Amino acid sequence: MSNSRLTAMLAALAVLALAVFAAGCGDGDDNGTTGGGGGGGEKLTVGSDVPYPPFEEFGDSKTEFTGFDIELFEAIAEKLGREVEFEDTSFDTIFRDLAQGKFDAVASATTITDEREKTVDFTNPYYLPSAQSILVKKGTGGIKTAKDLDGKTVGVQQGTTGEEYVDEETDAGEVRTFPQGPDTIPALKAGTIDAVVIDRPVADKAIEGDPDIEIAGGIETEEEYGFVVQQGDEELLDELNQGLEEVLDDGQYTTIYKEWFHKAPPEEVFSATHEAT
Repeated sequence: MSNSRLTAMLAALAVLALAVFAAGCGDGDDNGTTGGGGGGGEKLTVGSDVPYPPFEEFGDSKTEFTGFDIELFEAIAEKLGREVEFEDTSFDTIFRDLAQGKFDAVASATTITDEREKTVDFTNPYYLPSAQSILVKKGTGGIKTAKDLDGKTVGVQQGTTGEEYVDEETDAGEVRTFPQGPDTIPALKAGTIDAVVIDRPVADKAIEGDPDIEIAGGIETEEEYGFVVQQGDEELLDELNQGLEEVLDDGQYTTIYKEWFHKAPPEEVFSATHEAT
């Protein structure tokens, strides 16, 4: 074999070896995030609208999150052998961001609705039953039911079922939207809105530390919350449902629930998950 042929053959073998090496490395991701899809062992990025106490709250800093949703999702991820990274995002755009692959799932006190199920998939319910509450400035008279909101200026968080209810089921004089649920409280106390319609657990949390506001009444909407994944991501959906069932069965769910709501969880949440499986 001539020297030129030998040199050419060695060069070809070197190129082939490099190609095989590149193919073997190309599927990985340096930080392990999935960017919009399931797959065991990888890091999950999760969108949450923070703050929305007691479901999502800031920890010791604006980059650390805690709350019922956060701790529950972390417990589920641990069952799956997955790490979790939470990203603070506006609830008004959270489903669009999920669809665009900015994160893999949503954990943000999200009500399961037929309309939302047209574009995203929900896990089995992890919180139920929920409803809406009417918050008013303490001492306000004349507002106790949804009918009493007629002609009033009502504050809601944009993109929520509270906003949907006030828009569709009341004759409120004005529906004033706010980027986040807690943003409604200063406006209520300042008198620029007459009432706030917001998820009952959030209303309960709001009045705990604020003597100037009170719950005037309730709206029994019978809502259920689920975690959210991209439509068609059956692998991740099945993983999360399995993890949720495990934390319900081993007592972790009850521990986390009592920490944030100071009472035992309702039996319905256990039966809803087991009926679904």
